Formats: sequence, C-alpha cells, structure tokens
Amino acid sequence: MRRVMVAVVGPDEDAGDVILRSLREFPAAKVVLLTERGFLPRCSRIKEQLRGLGVESEHMLVGSVRSLEELFAAIKAVKEREDSVIINVDADYMSSCLALSSAFVNGVQAIGIMGDAMIAYPIMKFSYYSALSEKKLKVLRQIFNKGPYDSLESLGKDVGMNLPLIAYHIGGAPGKPGLVELGLVETAKKGRRLKVELSKLGELLVKGAVEVPDSKRKA
Repeated sequence: MRRVMVAVVGPDEDAGDVILRSLREFPAAKVVLLTERGFLPRCSRIKEQLRGLGVESEHMLVGSVRSLEELFAAIKAVKEREDSVIINVDADYMSSCLALSSAFVNGVQAIGIMGDAMIAYPIMKFSYYSALSEKKLKVLRQIFNKGPYDSLESLGKDVGMNLPLIAYHIGGAPGKPGLVELGLVETAKKGRRLKVELSKLGELLVKGAVEVPDSKRKA
C-alpha cells in the first residue's frame, strides 16, 4: 500500500529538514505540501530535494496555514484520494497543534519530533465516529442554518423534538455522550434558559470538512 505524507510548509525555514528527517523514519512514496502562495518558493526547494531522493511531491494551496478549517478540508481531500496517509505535524511550528487536531479527528496517523527522536502519535478517533446519530446531525444542521438558539425549547420545536429528547441529544446521559461532550456544541446559561451554538468543530463537521462515515452512524 502506497503511503503519502502530508506536511504544512509555512514560515519555518527548517521545514525541508524536518520533512527529510521524517522520511528516514517513516518512508513515503509521495509528499503533499500544504502551503500559502507566499511560501511557494520554499515549497519548490523542498520538492527539488524530494525529487533527488526519488520521492514524488505536490503542493496544495490553502488561504492560510493558520486556518483550522482550511487544514481540515485539505487533509480530508488528501485522505479521500489516497490509501494510506500520515501527517507530519512539526514541519511548521505554529500550525502543529492544528495539524495534530486534524489528524486525531480524521483518524490519520500523525508523526512528529519529541526530543531527538521522530515519534508516531496514537491514532485517535473522537467518540462521535460511533456516537453521532442522524438525529444529532439534524440538530447540528439546524443550529448551523439558523444560528445560535436562546433556549432548548425553541431548538427542540424547530427540529421536532420535545424538551427531554433535545436535552438528551445536547447534554447526553451516563455512558452516552451528547453534543456538548463530543465538543460539537457549546452552551451557556442565559437566565433560566440555555443558549446553544455550534463549536468550531461542529461547524467544520456540518460543512463536511470532517468526515463521519455513514456505516458508523446510529439511528
């Protein structure tokens, strides 16, 4: 199976060195460089180095390497077309946390530098991969389309759920995480009411930047 490495190329001048070092520990047939237009000269130099090693490479332009949404979408696009993907999260220091989050949420292997060694982070998939139901997706889409809700009652009315049911999907129950615990919505007390809005991750999911496999959704 062909392995493809994804790496962010930004302001860090040692991005090429980090990528070449990671290839020694985690060989890949191809490297995809996520970058902004302003860093294309650096990408060209890195691609030339990779060509000398016989490693195929390409770049993908994003509006900003500091944008969580754009990195999520770019990594998802690579994952959808390649059989095996790993993400080098340390080629650009300032975006390393964003890259690591993208790897965890999308269930992609992340690698990085710890001390003097290259390490592989555990592959993690957040619980919504198995816990997010069609009803929860319906709630997320409704909040996305209409904006923040000032109460659970009004949200429940718009999605056709009574108060106990909408409260369950938002807050969950013992052993069954709700949308708050899954990190997809945020709530805040407003008098006796509970304001509900999407988190950044919730927005990404509704927009399709984070994949939720159909086969793993529950009724």
